[in-house]
Amino acid sequence: MNTTLYLALPRLHAELLPPLDNCRTLWPGLPGRPESAWQPELPWSPAAAAACLADYERACRDGASGSPVLTLSAERAPADLSDAERKALREMAGLPTEEPEQPLRQNAQQVLLLVWLQERQALEMSALEQKIGDSRRALSGLFSGISRTTSTTRLPDENDLPDWRRTLAAALVFLPDMPEDTAVVVTDRAMAAAVAELEASRRDGAPAGYRAVGIGVSELAGLCGRSSQDRLRRGLPADQWQRSLTLFLPDGLS
Repeated sequence: MNTTLYLALPRLHAELLPPLDNCRTLWPGLPGRPESAWQPELPWSPAAAAACLADYERACRDGASGSPVLTLSAERAPADLSDAERKALREMAGLPTEEPEQPLRQNAQQVLLLVWLQERQALEMSALEQKIGDSRRALSGLFSGISRTTSTTRLPDENDLPDWRRTLAAALVFLPDMPEDTAVVVTDRAMAAAVAELEASRRDGAPAGYRAVGIGVSELAGLCGRSSQDRLRRGLPADQWQRSLTLFLPDGLS
């Protein structure tokens, strides 16, 4: 029996899974984990994760920035500084040179919870837009006398979903929990294009509609931004940092 873990990234919701048998999402630790999700060893209990998610929902309603979980996010230049550059800037500003840093797994779970919330909001917005569109078509049909069928399920545009770099960086934190034969199924066009630009070796075993490539963890971490790469290099065991992962890239997307 094939026991390979097919882990979809960067999307976390089952609605955004590709049509691939045994493919699973990464679960952020909330209560009620579905069978279609894989969960690593997480620092927070389901109750604590649900409380954190509720805090984020309140923060979204109140217009907060989400700054507590930006340490593993993908920051763009010029904000994307190395640890040494950040330390120098803090020295120049007269601030303590060492910022208190959350445990890596805790920060990664926070990122996953925020990403999960943002995806859910995007899915809800798409469902609302579809419902409005269906209602308009039905009303138009009443006036014209022409029956109009309901549209197919609408999913969010990738531009309305969280930055894939955040999810990838958080997922790489849990590499030690992933089986050796884990294969990452890329579900984002921009991420697929970025991976395709790396010097990757072709591998066998890709399902129909995909091509398999092997990428070093250090190279994948480099796609997430310098700050995330530095934290992952320090936080991952040496054997995991030197590990290579199999990625399935959708045909025609990169």
